[in-house]
Amino acid sequence: MEPLIIETRQLTKVYGEQTVVNKVNLHVRKGRIYGLLGRNGAGKTTVMKMILGLTSITSGEVDLFGQKLGGNEKRIYPRIGAIIETPGFYPNLTGTENLEIFAKLRGTAKPDAVKEVLAVVGLPYQDKKLFSQYSLGMKQRLGIANAILHDPELLILDEPTNGLDPIGIAEVRNFIRNLCVEWEKTVLISSHILSEVTLLADDIGILHNGVLLEENSLAELQKKNSKYILLQVSDTAKAALVLENRFHVTDYSVQDLHTLQLYDTTLDMAEVNKTLMTENISVISSQRCNDTLEDYFKKVTGGEGIA
Repeated sequence: MEPLIIETRQLTKVYGEQTVVNKVNLHVRKGRIYGLLGRNGAGKTTVMKMILGLTSITSGEVDLFGQKLGGNEKRIYPRIGAIIETPGFYPNLTGTENLEIFAKLRGTAKPDAVKEVLAVVGLPYQDKKLFSQYSLGMKQRLGIANAILHDPELLILDEPTNGLDPIGIAEVRNFIRNLCVEWEKTVLISSHILSEVTLLADDIGILHNGVLLEENSLAELQKKNSKYILLQVSDTAKAALVLENRFHVTDYSVQDLHTLQLYDTTLDMAEVNKTLMTENISVISSQRCNDTLEDYFKKVTGGEGIA
Protein backbone atom coordinates (compact mmCIF):
# COMPACT_ATOMS: atom_id res chain seq x y z
CA MET A 1 0.00 0.00 0.00
CA GLU A 2 1.22 3.50 -0.88
CA PRO A 3 2.70 5.55 1.99
CA LEU A 4 0.62 8.33 3.54
CA ILE A 5 1.43 11.85 2.34
CA ILE A 6 -1.19 13.48 4.58
CA GLU A 7 -2.43 12.05 7.84
CA THR A 8 -4.51 14.00 10.34
CA ARG A 9 -5.39 12.72 13.77
CA GLN A 10 -8.40 14.13 15.64
CA LEU A 11 -7.97 17.42 13.74
CA THR A 12 -10.27 19.99 15.31
CA LYS A 13 -11.00 23.69 14.84
CA VAL A 14 -13.19 25.70 17.19
CA TYR A 15 -14.25 29.32 16.67
CA GLY A 16 -15.77 30.63 19.90
CA GLU A 17 -18.48 28.12 20.75
CA GLN A 18 -18.72 26.68 17.22
CA THR A 19 -16.79 23.54 16.26
CA VAL A 20 -16.29 23.80 12.49
CA VAL A 21 -13.95 20.79 12.15
CA ASN A 22 -14.49 17.96 14.61
CA LYS A 23 -11.85 15.22 15.17
CA VAL A 24 -11.12 14.59 11.48
CA ASN A 25 -8.81 11.70 10.54
CA LEU A 26 -7.71 12.05 6.89
CA HIS A 27 -5.48 9.57 5.06
CA VAL A 28 -4.13 10.77 1.69
CA ARG A 29 -1.88 8.24 -0.06
CA LYS A 30 1.02 8.92 -2.39
CA GLY A 31 0.26 9.23 -6.10
CA ARG A 32 -3.52 9.35 -5.63
CA ILE A 33 -6.21 12.00 -5.93
CA TYR A 34 -8.20 12.38 -2.73
CA GLY A 35 -11.55 14.14 -3.04
CA LEU A 36 -12.81 15.88 0.10
CA LEU A 37 -16.53 16.09 -0.59
CA GLY A 38 -19.06 18.16 1.32
CA ARG A 39 -21.64 20.88 1.08
CA ASN A 40 -20.61 24.52 1.33
CA GLY A 41 -19.83 25.22 4.98
CA ALA A 42 -18.94 21.60 5.76
CA GLY A 43 -15.43 22.59 6.89
CA LYS A 44 -13.40 21.57 3.81
CA THR A 45 -11.49 24.84 3.43
CA THR A 46 -10.77 24.98 7.17
CA VAL A 47 -9.24 21.49 7.05
CA MET A 48 -6.99 22.56 4.17
CA LYS A 49 -6.01 25.81 5.90
CA MET A 50 -4.99 23.91 9.03
CA ILE A 51 -2.88 21.50 6.97
CA LEU A 52 -1.18 24.48 5.29
CA GLY A 53 -0.69 26.48 8.47
CA LEU A 54 -3.02 29.26 7.27
CA THR A 55 -5.15 28.92 10.40
CA SER A 56 -4.28 27.59 13.81
CA ILE A 57 -5.18 24.08 14.96
CA THR A 58 -7.37 23.97 18.06
CA SER A 59 -6.44 20.35 18.78
CA GLY A 60 -5.20 17.28 16.95
CA GLU A 61 -2.15 16.62 14.79
CA VAL A 62 -1.06 16.81 11.15
CA ASP A 63 1.63 14.60 9.59
CA LEU A 64 2.93 15.44 6.11
CA PHE A 65 5.30 13.14 4.22
CA GLY A 66 5.56 11.00 7.36
CA GLN A 67 6.75 13.91 9.53
CA LYS A 68 4.96 15.84 12.24
CA LEU A 69 4.07 19.28 10.89
CA GLY A 70 4.92 21.16 14.10
CA GLY A 71 8.58 22.19 14.03
CA ASN A 72 9.17 20.93 10.46
CA GLU A 73 7.30 23.62 8.51
CA LYS A 74 10.37 25.01 6.73
CA ARG A 75 11.26 21.57 5.39
CA ILE A 76 7.71 20.48 4.57
CA TYR A 77 5.94 23.46 2.99
CA PRO A 78 8.32 23.86 0.00
CA ARG A 79 7.16 20.39 -1.06
CA ILE A 80 3.52 21.58 -1.35
CA GLY A 81 1.63 23.65 -3.91
CA ALA A 82 -1.81 25.01 -3.12
CA ILE A 83 -4.81 27.04 -4.23
CA ILE A 84 -7.00 28.11 -1.34
CA GLU A 85 -10.06 30.18 -2.29
CA THR A 86 -9.38 32.69 -5.11
CA PRO A 87 -5.78 32.76 -6.46
CA GLY A 88 -4.26 36.24 -6.01
CA PHE A 89 -2.43 37.80 -8.95
CA TYR A 90 -1.52 41.32 -10.10
CA PRO A 91 -4.37 42.39 -12.45
CA ASN A 92 -2.18 44.83 -14.45
CA LEU A 93 0.42 42.17 -15.37
CA THR A 94 0.31 39.31 -17.84
CA GLY A 95 0.16 35.68 -16.75
CA THR A 96 3.83 35.21 -17.61
CA GLU A 97 4.85 38.32 -15.68
CA ASN A 98 2.86 37.20 -12.64
CA LEU A 99 4.49 33.77 -12.63
CA GLU A 100 7.96 35.25 -13.10
CA ILE A 101 7.48 37.30 -9.95
CA PHE A 102 6.35 34.25 -7.96
CA ALA A 103 9.24 32.22 -9.38
CA LYS A 104 11.73 34.79 -8.07
CA LEU A 105 10.03 35.00 -4.68
CA ARG A 106 9.71 31.27 -4.18
CA GLY A 107 12.70 29.98 -6.10
CA THR A 108 12.45 27.27 -8.76
CA ALA A 109 14.68 24.38 -9.70
CA LYS A 110 14.40 24.95 -13.47
CA PRO A 111 15.31 28.15 -15.36
CA ASP A 112 12.43 27.58 -17.82
CA ALA A 113 9.90 26.67 -15.10
CA VAL A 114 7.41 29.43 -16.06
CA LYS A 115 7.33 28.40 -19.71
CA GLU A 116 6.99 24.75 -18.79
CA VAL A 117 4.05 25.12 -16.36
CA LEU A 118 2.17 27.42 -18.74
CA ALA A 119 2.46 24.70 -21.39
CA VAL A 120 1.12 22.13 -18.90
CA VAL A 121 -2.04 24.16 -18.21
CA GLY A 122 -2.48 25.29 -21.81
CA LEU A 123 -1.76 29.01 -21.45
CA PRO A 124 0.53 30.98 -23.83
CA TYR A 125 4.02 32.02 -22.78
CA GLN A 126 4.83 35.77 -23.00
CA ASP A 127 1.29 36.59 -24.12
CA LYS A 128 0.26 40.27 -23.97
CA LYS A 129 -3.12 39.69 -22.33
CA LEU A 130 -3.34 41.10 -18.80
CA PHE A 131 -4.59 38.97 -15.91
CA SER A 132 -7.57 41.35 -15.52
CA GLN A 133 -8.66 40.33 -19.05
CA TYR A 134 -8.52 36.59 -18.30
CA SER A 135 -11.67 34.49 -18.24
CA LEU A 136 -12.45 32.64 -15.00
CA GLY A 137 -11.18 29.40 -16.54
CA MET A 138 -7.87 31.02 -17.53
CA LYS A 139 -7.50 32.45 -14.01
CA GLN A 140 -8.00 29.00 -12.51
CA ARG A 141 -5.46 27.52 -14.91
CA LEU A 142 -2.94 30.22 -14.01
CA GLY A 143 -3.60 29.43 -10.34
CA ILE A 144 -2.74 25.77 -10.95
CA ALA A 145 0.36 26.82 -12.92
CA ASN A 146 1.48 28.92 -9.95
CA ALA A 147 0.83 26.01 -7.57
CA ILE A 148 3.10 23.65 -9.56
CA LEU A 149 5.75 26.27 -10.41
CA HIS A 150 8.26 24.91 -7.88
CA ASP A 151 7.53 21.27 -8.83
CA PRO A 152 5.88 20.26 -5.53
CA GLU A 153 5.14 16.66 -4.59
CA LEU A 154 1.73 17.46 -3.09
CA LEU A 155 -1.04 19.71 -4.43
CA ILE A 156 -3.87 21.01 -2.24
CA LEU A 157 -6.65 22.54 -4.36
CA ASP A 158 -9.73 24.11 -2.81
CA GLU A 159 -12.73 23.96 -5.19
CA PRO A 160 -10.57 24.46 -8.34
CA THR A 161 -13.57 24.09 -10.68
CA ASN A 162 -15.86 26.45 -8.75
CA GLY A 163 -17.72 28.85 -11.06
CA LEU A 164 -16.42 27.33 -14.30
CA ASP A 165 -18.58 26.39 -17.27
CA PRO A 166 -18.74 22.67 -18.27
CA ILE A 167 -15.86 23.02 -20.76
CA GLY A 168 -13.70 24.78 -18.17
CA ILE A 169 -14.51 22.12 -15.57
CA ALA A 170 -13.50 19.35 -17.98
CA GLU A 171 -10.23 21.14 -18.82
CA VAL A 172 -9.25 21.63 -15.17
CA ARG A 173 -10.22 18.05 -14.39
CA ASN A 174 -7.96 16.82 -17.17
CA PHE A 175 -5.07 19.00 -15.91
CA ILE A 176 -5.40 17.57 -12.42
CA ARG A 177 -5.57 13.98 -13.62
CA ASN A 178 -2.54 14.59 -15.85
CA LEU A 179 -0.59 16.05 -12.91
CA CYS A 180 -1.25 12.88 -10.96
CA VAL A 181 -0.55 10.40 -13.75
CA GLU A 182 2.20 12.10 -15.76
CA TRP A 183 3.86 14.27 -13.11
CA GLU A 184 3.30 11.75 -10.28
CA LYS A 185 1.78 14.33 -7.95
CA THR A 186 -0.39 13.55 -4.96
CA VAL A 187 -3.53 15.71 -4.94
CA LEU A 188 -5.99 16.69 -2.22
CA ILE A 189 -8.97 18.40 -3.81
CA SER A 190 -12.18 19.72 -2.24
CA SER A 191 -15.54 20.00 -3.93
CA HIS A 192 -19.26 20.22 -3.22
CA ILE A 193 -20.10 18.63 -6.59
CA LEU A 194 -20.56 14.87 -6.30
CA SER A 195 -20.35 14.17 -10.04
CA GLU A 196 -17.03 16.00 -10.38
CA VAL A 197 -15.40 14.16 -7.49
CA THR A 198 -16.48 10.76 -8.81
CA LEU A 199 -15.00 11.57 -12.24
CA LEU A 200 -11.65 12.58 -10.76
CA ALA A 201 -10.84 11.11 -7.35
CA ASP A 202 -9.28 7.77 -6.45
CA ASP A 203 -10.33 8.11 -2.81
CA ILE A 204 -13.16 10.10 -1.23
CA GLY A 205 -13.78 11.55 2.21
CA ILE A 206 -17.31 12.73 3.02
CA LEU A 207 -17.26 15.77 5.32
CA HIS A 208 -20.54 16.99 6.84
CA ASN A 209 -20.91 19.63 9.54
CA GLY A 210 -17.22 19.35 10.32
CA VAL A 211 -17.31 15.56 10.79
CA LEU A 212 -15.67 13.05 8.42
CA LEU A 213 -18.54 10.62 7.96
CA GLU A 214 -16.75 8.18 5.68
CA GLU A 215 -13.43 7.69 3.94
CA ASN A 216 -13.02 5.05 1.26
CA SER A 217 -11.74 4.33 -2.23
CA LEU A 218 -14.00 5.32 -5.11
CA ALA A 219 -14.12 1.66 -6.16
CA GLU A 220 -15.57 0.67 -2.78
CA LEU A 221 -18.03 3.57 -2.78
CA GLN A 222 -19.17 2.73 -6.30
CA LYS A 223 -20.36 -0.62 -5.01
CA LYS A 224 -23.02 1.47 -3.29
CA ASN A 225 -23.86 2.86 -6.74
CA SER A 226 -24.81 -0.50 -8.18
CA LYS A 227 -27.46 -3.20 -8.05
CA TYR A 228 -27.15 -5.55 -5.12
CA ILE A 229 -29.14 -7.93 -2.96
CA LEU A 230 -29.69 -6.83 0.62
CA LEU A 231 -29.83 -9.97 2.76
CA GLN A 232 -30.81 -9.81 6.41
CA VAL A 233 -30.13 -12.94 8.45
CA SER A 234 -29.78 -14.09 12.05
CA ASP A 235 -26.01 -14.62 11.77
CA THR A 236 -23.90 -13.00 9.03
CA ALA A 237 -20.74 -14.99 9.87
CA LYS A 238 -22.49 -18.34 9.36
CA ALA A 239 -24.34 -17.02 6.29
CA ALA A 240 -21.10 -15.84 4.71
CA LEU A 241 -19.56 -19.32 5.08
CA VAL A 242 -22.59 -20.92 3.42
CA LEU A 243 -22.54 -18.39 0.58
CA GLU A 244 -18.84 -18.98 -0.05
CA ASN A 245 -18.83 -22.78 0.28
CA ARG A 246 -22.15 -23.68 -1.32
CA PHE A 247 -22.67 -20.84 -3.84
CA HIS A 248 -19.05 -19.72 -4.44
CA VAL A 249 -20.00 -16.11 -3.62
CA THR A 250 -16.95 -13.88 -3.11
CA ASP A 251 -18.25 -10.42 -4.03
CA TYR A 252 -20.15 -9.38 -0.93
CA SER A 253 -19.79 -7.13 2.09
CA VAL A 254 -20.87 -7.52 5.71
CA GLN A 255 -22.74 -4.39 6.83
CA ASP A 256 -23.42 -5.42 10.44
CA LEU A 257 -24.24 -8.53 12.54
CA HIS A 258 -27.43 -9.17 10.56
CA THR A 259 -26.96 -7.57 7.13
CA LEU A 260 -25.05 -8.62 4.00
CA GLN A 261 -24.86 -6.94 0.60
CA LEU A 262 -24.43 -9.39 -2.29
CA TYR A 263 -23.20 -7.81 -5.51
CA ASP A 264 -23.92 -10.84 -7.73
CA THR A 265 -27.54 -10.15 -8.62
CA THR A 266 -27.82 -13.35 -10.73
CA LEU A 267 -28.02 -15.52 -7.60
CA ASP A 268 -31.09 -17.74 -7.25
CA MET A 269 -32.28 -16.22 -3.99
CA ALA A 270 -35.01 -18.83 -3.52
CA GLU A 271 -32.31 -21.50 -3.43
CA VAL A 272 -30.02 -19.34 -1.25
CA ASN A 273 -32.82 -18.73 1.27
CA LYS A 274 -33.74 -22.41 1.34
CA THR A 275 -30.13 -23.48 1.93
CA LEU A 276 -29.61 -20.93 4.71
CA MET A 277 -32.75 -22.16 6.45
CA THR A 278 -31.53 -25.79 6.32
CA GLU A 279 -28.31 -24.59 8.00
CA ASN A 280 -30.38 -23.12 10.87
CA ILE A 281 -29.80 -19.54 9.72
CA SER A 282 -32.98 -17.48 9.83
CA VAL A 283 -33.60 -15.27 6.79
CA ILE A 284 -35.26 -12.07 7.96
CA SER A 285 -35.52 -10.54 4.48
CA SER A 286 -33.88 -10.46 1.06
CA GLN A 287 -34.49 -7.74 -1.50
CA ARG A 288 -32.95 -6.45 -4.69
CA CYS A 289 -31.76 -2.83 -4.45
CA ASN A 290 -30.57 -0.29 -6.96
CA ASP A 291 -29.18 2.58 -4.88
CA THR A 292 -27.27 5.33 -6.62
CA LEU A 293 -24.19 6.93 -5.12
CA GLU A 294 -26.25 10.09 -4.68
CA ASP A 295 -28.81 8.11 -2.67
CA TYR A 296 -26.00 6.85 -0.47
CA PHE A 297 -24.59 10.34 0.16
CA LYS A 298 -28.05 11.60 1.04
CA LYS A 299 -28.40 8.81 3.55
CA VAL A 300 -25.04 9.35 5.28
CA THR A 301 -25.48 13.15 5.41
CA GLY A 302 -28.90 12.91 6.98
CA GLY A 303 -30.97 13.16 3.84
CA GLU A 304 -29.77 16.57 2.69
CA GLY A 305 -27.72 15.34 -0.25
CA ILE A 306 -24.82 17.00 -2.05
CA ALA A 307 -25.06 19.01 -5.27
